[in-house]
Formats: sequence, structure tokens, C-alpha cells
Amino acid sequence: MKYFIFLIATVIVSTSVAQKKTVFSGELVYYIERINPKDSIPSKMLVYAKDSLLKIINFSSTLGKQEMIKHLRLNRSYVLVSTTKGDFAIKSDHNKTIDTIQSYTFTKKFGKKKIAGLKAKRIIVSFKGLEKKFTFYYTPKINSIYNGSFQNLPGLLLEYYLVNENGLFKYTLEDIKISDPPLEIFSVPSKYKKVSLEEFIMQVSAQ
Repeated sequence: MKYFIFLIATVIVSTSVAQKKTVFSGELVYYIERINPKDSIPSKMLVYAKDSLLKIINFSSTLGKQEMIKHLRLNRSYVLVSTTKGDFAIKSDHNKTIDTIQSYTFTKKFGKKKIAGLKAKRIIVSFKGLEKKFTFYYTPKINSIYNGSFQNLPGLLLEYYLVNENGLFKYTLEDIKISDPPLEIFSVPSKYKKVSLEEFIMQVSAQ
């Protein structure tokens, strides 16, 4: 249960974003590797975007499917969770959580490569409290609002790293499609009860 609660909190915090104008509508598919400790079983992240709406779906062999709906203009998200106690939409106001995001700085560097058919530019990112520096790649053609906690970078991340207490993870864009996803996929299904993280913990912990 402790690990599960940490996972939910991580999803909520790491998807906080600043309010900016958005322009992209379509689908993004990321391939996820755990670099340290090494895990031979990869996972995937699917992102649907429709202007200021996001739906993020994570697939892994150990945790199964996790879904999150994000309203960028409202700066609010809902993590959809199904448990033996019922189906919950865990809500978060990111104006209250944005200060907990791990601090980072970046420097633009020469160097380009193609990722998922897009020309990617190189930057070096340093995280507060870590000596190691990481090479990220991005495209300036798509707004950085879709980067989750990396909203201050100069474009959409195509290859990047995330660090948390479970290890070091590498995300690489596999596919991008420009489309017009149906509006209903960005709504919380009626069977889910909207609760805060605190209310969710109380309800699933109750005997």
C-alpha cells in the first residue's frame, strides 16, 4: 500500500505544469526503460492531447494500467484508480503541489538527432542534489506544456530521464500522430468517485 500511495503522489506531482498556450492535438507514445536499477521489462506511456486537455496512460507488467486526465487551463488532474473498495478519480490542484517538484537547470548544447521522425535538439539537464548530468533531446516545434514537471524547457521532450526513489527512468518518444481525439476521453467516467488524495487513502485503508 505504501508503494501504491507513493506512485499516485508521484503521478500527481510530476504532471504539474505552468499555464501556457497550447497548440498540439494528437497522440504521443513513449518507450520507458528503468536504467538504475536495471529492469529488463520495459513499459509504455501513451499521451492523448487536445489543445489544453491531456490523457496519460501508463502500461507496465508490474503495475498494469494507470490513467490520468489533466486539464491544463484549470491546472488540475485526476488519477483514475480501480480498487476492491471501488473506482476513484484522485484529484489534485497543482497550484498547491507545484513547489514540491524536483528542481533542475538546463543548458543548450550543440548536437542533433532524429527521434520518431522529428529533428531533436540537445540540452544538458542537472537535477538539484545529483552530481550526474543528463542529456535530453527536444523539439521546439511543440509546446513544452506537455512535458509535465519540465515545463520550463524550450520544447516538447523526445528523450529524457526521470529520477525518483524507485530508480532512474529513461523516456524515448516512439511515435507521434497529429489527430483530433474525441472530447469524451478527457472526461472522468461516471463510475469513478472524485476524491482528494487524503480521502482516497482513508477510504482504501478503512477496514
